[in-house]
Amino acid sequence: MPNSKKIIVHLPPSIVEDADRLAKIENLDRSEFLTRAVRSYIQEKCFGEKLCNIKAGYEEMASINTALAELGMSLDLPFLEEYEGKISESD
Repeated sequence: MPNSKKIIVHLPPSIVEDADRLAKIENLDRSEFLTRAVRSYIQEKCFGEKLCNIKAGYEEMASINTALAELGMSLDLPFLEEYEGKISESD
């Protein structure tokens, strides 16, 4: 494997057996199988963090949007009252 590092990892025998069994089914050697498994785990964790960040962003924007909506309503209210007054006068 080009550009790879050799590491030593201690795993329970059952995990090694499961990994070897799945690697054989997928026609991969142990190293490639574990590389893909670790990459998948890292991507899953990063995706979870991104979702948390997105959720926090939406929650932060909710308060900003509420404040902007209230500001807009307070600015529009005098015009609405004037409009309603003109309508009631024309009846």
